[in-house]
Amino acid sequence: MLDIRLRHLAIGIAVGAGIGAGGVYAYIKRTVPVPRPSEPDLIPTGPQGKDDASIFRMHRALKYGIPQSETLRFYEGFVASFDHRTRNPKWVLEYITKESLQGEGTREQSQFYEDQGLEQRFRSKLEDYHSSGYDRGHMAAAANHRASQNAMNDTFTLSNVSPQVGAGFNRDYWARFEKFVKDTAKVSDGVYIVTGPLWIPQPDARGNGKWEMRHPMIGKPPQLVSVPTHYFKVVLAENSSSRHGTHQAAVGAFVMPNAPIDPQTPVTAFAVPLEALESVSGAKFFPGFISDRRRIALDNAALDWQAEGKARLKLLDRVSIAQDQAALLPKQVTGQTLVAATSSSSSNDAPLVQTSGIVNRQPKTVNGEGAVHLCDVVACQMPPEKWWGIGGDSGSKGSSGGGSRSLQRQGSNRGRLRNSQEAAIVAEVPGNANGQEDAQ
Repeated sequence: MLDIRLRHLAIGIAVGAGIGAGGVYAYIKRTVPVPRPSEPDLIPTGPQGKDDASIFRMHRALKYGIPQSETLRFYEGFVASFDHRTRNPKWVLEYITKESLQGEGTREQSQFYEDQGLEQRFRSKLEDYHSSGYDRGHMAAAANHRASQNAMNDTFTLSNVSPQVGAGFNRDYWARFEKFVKDTAKVSDGVYIVTGPLWIPQPDARGNGKWEMRHPMIGKPPQLVSVPTHYFKVVLAENSSSRHGTHQAAVGAFVMPNAPIDPQTPVTAFAVPLEALESVSGAKFFPGFISDRRRIALDNAALDWQAEGKARLKLLDRVSIAQDQAALLPKQVTGQTLVAATSSSSSNDAPLVQTSGIVNRQPKTVNGEGAVHLCDVVACQMPPEKWWGIGGDSGSKGSSGGGSRSLQRQGSNRGRLRNSQEAAIVAEVPGNANGQEDAQ
């Protein structure tokens, strides 16, 4: 009896193996494309820059590997694409929630460190920032990742850092902007944020109608770190619960110069169309959600919000921002975003009414197919200057609360703070527990 059962078991295994092998073969035959000589092959890249060796058999030119110019780095709270050429993160993608803003993580136990996962010749180094006059600016803000000490420590890798102007930007306007984005997580079901540097050309100084790129470099040749001219953030706030309206998600893109910004400048003045930002950055943002039709609707709303923000500026400030955005937003708008901001509001607008972070006003996004501009949903208003010293922000003091800025730091060698009271005003990029400065 036992022999018969064993015989049946053996037969079952053999039949199962045959069926399984046949099934696998049929699946591979259906799903693995066979390269055609007349068509170019798409070569995917694996995580951390490692490529599947089998892929290189698909094209004879790839016998000795594909050139690598950037590396994907994965961390607890974010993913960074690091550009070997500029030694800057090309972009940093993070996901934050109300829960991730709370936890045991404290920046007082963190310090900046070089990314040992990158070859030394390609990574940025601590010494690059020494006496450079620039802050080590986080792309994924440290305050966004307090869920654990490890998550907090991850944000201090130089793969998440870019040289930013300190006074007037990193320690002021940009810090307030990060706070605004962080607060968005409190009135949404989760927020995806893409942050990165930009290098935007300016009109030729000789006035000949041509363009030129001008930006400093820090570090030592040949491994110099490029200093960006601008920074961007693209924010996607989910509304999966429908508690914050009928839209699926709210999206906003913003571009700011790497320079001191007047604290009175409305953040909406820096709202930009996605098409323009994607053209300059060479990256397509949230392709799994933003279709062509959604992008057109969001871009038209962005132009409306930008026009409203600029209308609140003085004439000279408006001209200055227009000149700064000349290459990003030329006078002749081309591409799919052909509709100008004809319905932009002015000083005659009704005052912005805010209830628990949600805007109560007429939205500017039309036919967004479930997508609306971020400023249609969240009051796009900057927090007060030096908000981290105001008691109204719960947990802004101490090592474990949200938005901690109590750690002492000094600024860049250009604008060093001169007394202990001023040095206690900390922006998103503080010195570490050993007293290391952000702008070394």
